[in-house]
Amino acid sequence: MKRTDSFVAYSGETTNELLTYPAQGQRDSLVRAFEEGLQRKLSRTGERALNKEERTILAVRALDREVNNGGYHQFFCNSSKRFAPEIVQSLSRIGCRRTAKITQRAINALSAAPLTVARIEAAMRKTSEERDRELERCDEWFYRTPQGIPRRLYAFIKTTSERIRL
Repeated sequence: MKRTDSFVAYSGETTNELLTYPAQGQRDSLVRAFEEGLQRKLSRTGERALNKEERTILAVRALDREVNNGGYHQFFCNSSKRFAPEIVQSLSRIGCRRTAKITQRAINALSAAPLTVARIEAAMRKTSEERDRELERCDEWFYRTPQGIPRRLYAFIKTTSERIRL
């Protein structure tokens, strides 16, 4: 079957193969394809096989997906919380400084320093109207901030492509 310029779905392509698709109008789909490829790699080889760039992609995608679907509360309650200790740095690394600041506020609302998955779980089990109000404020700021996360993440992937192995 001949390949077209329209990306349909991830089917085992390499980093270089995915980057040959035109980004215009397809960045979201291509970024999701990188996430899927890295998730497959993770299930095959384990967490330790991922480098900093690959973890950055997974962390940022997890935050973007979870917050857009259910807010910071969802990010901290789902398995995505494993990326919480590195998410602010990951957002800054791809150039999303405003989102990094909002996310740091959401993390601060947990009062779970030093930040670990166990401390996040403990914080989220406790009832806290103050925390929940602050997370809702962070959700609102996140939604009102022109994110550009897929665009910035795609640019990050392009500039670090030699370090990304699907």
